[in-house]
This record gives sequence, C-alpha cells and structure tokens, in this order.
Amino acid sequence: MCRLTLRSVLSLAVPFAFSAFAAAQILEIGNSVVSPNSGDISFADVRTDIDLVNPASATGSIDSAAFTWSATGCSSAVKIKVFRRHGDTLAFIAERGPFDATATPMTVLLTPQISVEQGDLLGIARVANCGNPEMLTGIVSAGYAGYAGDVTGNVSLSSANVDGPGILSVRATGTATESIARVVPVASSTPGALGSFFRTGMQLSNPWTSTIAGRFVYHPAGVAGSSADPSLNFTVAPGSTVSYDDLVQTMGQSGLGTIDLVLPTDAALPVVVARVYNDAGAAGTSGFTEEAIDPSGSFESRVLFAGATGRLVAPPNNTSLRFNIGVRALLSGGVVTFRVRDASGVILNTVTKTYGPTFFEQQSAATLLGAPLGPNYSIEVSVSSGSAIVYGATVDNVTNDPSIQFARVVFAIL
Repeated sequence: MCRLTLRSVLSLAVPFAFSAFAAAQILEIGNSVVSPNSGDISFADVRTDIDLVNPASATGSIDSAAFTWSATGCSSAVKIKVFRRHGDTLAFIAERGPFDATATPMTVLLTPQISVEQGDLLGIARVANCGNPEMLTGIVSAGYAGYAGDVTGNVSLSSANVDGPGILSVRATGTATESIARVVPVASSTPGALGSFFRTGMQLSNPWTSTIAGRFVYHPAGVAGSSADPSLNFTVAPGSTVSYDDLVQTMGQSGLGTIDLVLPTDAALPVVVARVYNDAGAAGTSGFTEEAIDPSGSFESRVLFAGATGRLVAPPNNTSLRFNIGVRALLSGGVVTFRVRDASGVILNTVTKTYGPTFFEQQSAATLLGAPLGPNYSIEVSVSSGSAIVYGATVDNVTNDPSIQFARVVFAIL
C-alpha cells in the first residue's frame, strides 16, 4: 500500500514498489511544494527560515537545491543552509550561496556538495531586500522556525522569532549512503517490577546472495537521541543467521532504550526477529516477538504521522496485569495527544506531550496519563506534528509474562 507521508503529499505521485533494499539512492531534505500560496513571515529584512517538516531522509551528501521565490531578478538574495538538531539546539552545519533568484521555481547547484546526516534540517535565508521565500499554508505540519539575520551559528528552537505553521518551498537532493532501515521501538537489559528482568534478543538472517553489513544504534530512554549514540557493527554472510541473546548488554549498555538498524542504501534488508523476554533464570523465559518497524510508515502501519490517529486498549483487569505505554519519536519529533476513554467510550482525560527527535520513553500508563486505567479502557492516540511509534506493554504480575500492542493508523487527516 502506498506510503502516506507528508513528503509524498507535497510531491507528485510516483509508483510504489516493494524492494529488498534498505532505501532509495536519492537523498531528500525539505519540501517540494507544487503550488505555494503564501510568503514567509516578514519580521526582518535579513532572516533565516529552517524547515521542521521533512528532515534529511538519509545520510549522504546534497548537491542541488530548488526553491520558489516571490520575485525574480533578485541578485545575491538567497542562501541555502543545513542545521543539525540536538534537542532544543539547531547546530549550524554549512551554507552555500548567496544565489540569484532569476526564476521561480529556481534550481541551484550546491558546490561543493554538503555532507548531511539523516535527520538534518534545511534552511533558506533572505540576505537581500528583494523577494522572499514562499510556502504552503493550511496543512497540518510542524512548520518552520524563523530567525532574524543571516544565521551562521547555533540557535535554539525556543529563541526563534517565528514558529511558523507553513511549509517552506525549499528542497535539496543528493546521494544517500546509509539510512535507518528499521526501528526496534523498545529494547532492554534491565530489572523490572516484581522480580522480573527483561532482555531483548535479536536474530538477523540473510536470505540473499551478498553479505549484509550494517550497525545497530542504541538510544537510551529519556534523552534526545543522536547518530553519536552507542553502536555495534554486524555482518551477516549469505544464507546465514547471527543472533544476540541480550543485544543491549552486548552493546555494553543497560537499562531501557530503543534501537535503530542502519544499513547502507545499496544493502539488502535482512530478516529481523526481535524478542523481548523476562529472564527467570532456571525457571526459563517468557516474552513476545517485537516487530522491527519501517520508519517511513504506511496506512495501518505502526508509525503515526501528523494528522493520524490510532488506539491502544488497556488490559481487561488491572489487578493481575500491569500496563505500560512507550513512545518512540522519529526524526521530526512529535506532538502526541492521548485521550482516555472508559469501557463505554466516554472521554475521561486528555494529555498532550511534546517529544524531541529520536526521543524514547516508557512509563506506566497511570504515570503517563495522570490517572490509573480501569478494565477495558482505551487510549486514542493522535499526532498533530512530526511522527511517532506508540505501544502498550502488558505484563502478568504473577509470571511477568509480557505482550505488546502498537497503535496503528486507523484515521488520518492530510
């Protein structure tokens, strides 16, 4: 089924085909807006706008950019910039220009090319008093951050002069080298309640005729994740299978977190089997198989994108079963609203939380939602900005046997 992402909404439709490979060779960052209907907010003659909607789709380099400008004949008016987000901080990476705006849309070469990491953000600066960047308004989006001046250093999101709702009409492309092929939303090597100890086992099987080489990246819970987080390289020979009894421990880590499977863009995907289990020692293990999720998402997928709504269902009783909720935000972060309904469907409580990019947390449902859940309560989960994977984990209080459910897209407004 075709992917329903904001990038696909803003671009011309293209055929979708299944592939054994981790990602396309083309790297994209920013937005291709076919019919912009507004200019950016004019709060300073010289200003820098940074897109928050579509971060870089892969790691690699960009060599060209296209943008729409409200006027032509503007000499040395435009700069193209790249920023890297670390929590609230947008770190300046590089810029090219100034460029003339002689047509609209305008395509320029980025010479030399700019190296980017997956998740980096594209910026466009107005550096001459002629014309301005154009954008699309009237659509659900994370918008953009606007700053006075020609930004060439680090800035914070909280200090932006403008937190705009529009989608900037600026996009850059280039060659991808690697990308996040799959996300394992929760991984652990940690004690749990009532004497439990939860581990995450992992198997990678290679059904193809060429070797698959990649890496795991572990992002601990409660802090903003980055590409610099702990990683572990792996190699799987053709036809073979490798396994890890406790992947988090093998990576030299402990506690609760989330894992990215990163592959070169020309690599085939291995078969991924992840198992979260309670290790009871001589008494054996109990657990569940956890899906490794494609972060690009699709309708009825486990990725909730901006405008999408899914649902979790609380256990049928809250005495012998405990219930936790986990959230893994993807590269754009996410604003997530939880609406708690009782068994008859009446809304009892609403909680909205904002998550930074690659942020993960898991808490008891009562802690996250501000009140205990009754039997057969349901939680409506809606994302108004960015995208996230949201799950519920049920654990038996006697055996510590766990299970997992994901909030799937059941309704969406694009």
